[in-house]
Amino acid sequence: MIRETFNRVSGLTASTRAICMPWLLLIARVWFGQVVFVHRIMTMAEGAHSGGVSSVLHAPSGIAALLHVIAPLLLSVGFLTRPIALVFFAQTVLGGSAMSSGAIGVKVALLGWLVVSGPGVLSVDHLLKRGMASFPSRLLQLGDRLYDAIERSGTPVALLAVRIALAVSIADYVSPVFSHAGLLMFGVPALVLIRPAWLAITIAAALALGVGTRFAALIFALTISVAAIGMSTDDRLAILLLVLVVAIAGGGLLSLDRLLSRWLRALTRPARKLAGALPHVVVVGGGFGGVETVRGLSRLPCRVTLIDQRNHHLFQPLLYQVATAALSPADIATPIRELFRNQRNVRVQLAEVIGVDTAAREVSTGSARVPFDYLVLATGARHGYFGKDAWAQFAPGLKNIEDATSIRSRLLRAFEEAENAADEDQRNAWMTFVIVGGGPTGIELAGAICELARHGMSDEYRVIDPANAHVILLQSADRVLPTFSAASSAAAERSMKSLGVDVRLRSRVLSVDRAGVDIHGQRIPARTVLWAAGVAASAAAQWLGQDTDSSGRLAVSADLSVPGLDGIFALGDTALSMGWNGAAVPGLAPAARQQGRYVAQVISARLCSAPTPAPFQYRHVGSLATIGRQEAVAEFGRLRLWGAPAWWFWGVAHISFLAGGRNRSTVLLNWIWAYLTYRRSTRLIMDERIGR
Repeated sequence: MIRETFNRVSGLTASTRAICMPWLLLIARVWFGQVVFVHRIMTMAEGAHSGGVSSVLHAPSGIAALLHVIAPLLLSVGFLTRPIALVFFAQTVLGGSAMSSGAIGVKVALLGWLVVSGPGVLSVDHLLKRGMASFPSRLLQLGDRLYDAIERSGTPVALLAVRIALAVSIADYVSPVFSHAGLLMFGVPALVLIRPAWLAITIAAALALGVGTRFAALIFALTISVAAIGMSTDDRLAILLLVLVVAIAGGGLLSLDRLLSRWLRALTRPARKLAGALPHVVVVGGGFGGVETVRGLSRLPCRVTLIDQRNHHLFQPLLYQVATAALSPADIATPIRELFRNQRNVRVQLAEVIGVDTAAREVSTGSARVPFDYLVLATGARHGYFGKDAWAQFAPGLKNIEDATSIRSRLLRAFEEAENAADEDQRNAWMTFVIVGGGPTGIELAGAICELARHGMSDEYRVIDPANAHVILLQSADRVLPTFSAASSAAAERSMKSLGVDVRLRSRVLSVDRAGVDIHGQRIPARTVLWAAGVAASAAAQWLGQDTDSSGRLAVSADLSVPGLDGIFALGDTALSMGWNGAAVPGLAPAARQQGRYVAQVISARLCSAPTPAPFQYRHVGSLATIGRQEAVAEFGRLRLWGAPAWWFWGVAHISFLAGGRNRSTVLLNWIWAYLTYRRSTRLIMDERIGR
């Protein structure tokens, strides 16, 4: 009971700090920035109003303009935060700043905290941190290590100093011994009025000793908000921010709270040993759902093993751009180990799962058996040929990097074979590209192939003109993008036709072979056929001995658990969940990520003996599909966009969801290059067997 309560409280405080501290630091940075900026603007306005010599005296020099105009803006966005905060700190202490009035001590303490702790994750500095650490400059690397050392060593001291200062400020009301010290420290006539006196003494003692620190700071914060006397709004906000820092950060290493925490950990350690090792959570699959599940377990008392047959996490929505030579595989893939290098409770295992023993509660990888207490299956999907698996060798699909590089080789090899063709019929067959399926993947492939042929290879061939390539999109339904609205489908079809795509609706494929495609008695000679018509779930259901739907998905309960199998969950393309207002959750990346976070919450509740979360409900943010340059469709509820606005939004959304700053930067630069030059940078034929 003690261990469970301790773990729940520890997890809650850690989560609160992780969520609230970045926002508190952001508010503090923006507030400091506006104080300095507004003060400078008012000074300049007064100088201009007085005119003559006075206006000259008030005119800012270059250094002053940099310090009082540009520096506040940089501080607000969190760029060069520590150096700028240190300059403001020195100015405030020396009395040469806009903040050298009112609650001076509070402002000094807040600036000191920014210098020690840094700007938080909601800052430009944080975005650049990983890149700076690996930047080939010893000076930058030394600066990064210095920042880490300051944060590691300075945070406990800073918290201790702030706690003592706050305790003295309260004590000046209780006893005249502390009166002058408190007034000088904070620079305000009367900071707060806490009644009765015993409460003031208790809060001051708790803050000074660091016992019950968060609770005492919260009471203090409430007192400031309702009973502050003689303070301006800015001063009241400053002291409130400082107290909230203590309320969120806690007492730190130099506090009785820390000693109590260590004692409780020691007290609960024997119970842990008696109960065996920490609970073991095995996650199969390093896609969107699996990664989100593992991230959600980062602060829980458990061991996590993530198993995947590939060593990288793939951003599948941009896979078609690898297939059409717009991006390289490394641009959209990140090593899984890199994603979890700082999550110490995770072990990444490169292996292929071949079965699950539900009785022994073990996962079999062929060479080993991995025991589990909780199992999460996020194994994704493969291509679905509606029972015609023999078509796979002639019409490859697009699900992984190997598929993408193979398709890229097929496309580029087709133009090479057309250049060398002996007769016109053979050349036309090589210059015809058929895409089966009119969903998002199908139209994205069709549009990208058209752009590659029309613009990406101009003036490079002597016998053929790549712009004469015939791109055909076959869709069995009455319209493309059937999951979108009719208006968006019509807009997408118009865009494809404007690019030169031959869209054929109500065209069901009857057979596919090396030489072409048959549809309703019509033969389409084509040496390149790509499949985007359907998917089938992985073999996870067979591992568990469960029934499946027509796509191979296994039905899951409202909490995404597999019925009848305790502690086993399935999500993403593996699972059939009716969590979309009674309808099946779509096989989309956002859905898998939401399910991953939810499963982590369910496991967390079980580990901490907390109430089970409400049944999973998928929140559909919107649908996006791109066709080509400045041609896309987007739907967000009743809001529908197409054309250039949708295309720009599609680009911003995909850049933001990529994993890793390096990938975002590389993809953005590649897109800018392709947009300006119409050239594709990765036109490499990797598989020499393609097209032979």
